[in-house]
Amino acid sequence: MARFVRWYGSNPLHLLVPICSFALTAYAMVRLFAIRPLAVAVGFVGAAIVHDLVLLPLYPIADLTVPAVLRHRTIGVP
Repeated sequence: MARFVRWYGSNPLHLLVPICSFALTAYAMVRLFAIRPLAVAVGFVGAAIVHDLVLLPLYPIADLTVPAVLRHRTIGVP
């Protein structure tokens, strides 16, 4: 066990959770692709495009504006 912890860097339970998560995701994808493969593929590609073209440019804007808004806000004063 100590050898595994040295190699992996954490408890084996920490590794079990992502493995179960990937297994559940794979099961869901197999079931979805069996029913409507084209719709799943179009949805996946559409989500990737929306994320890359719309949401990704908004991250730096939010990174600059949120601290600026919170800096001017008084905390603890009614």
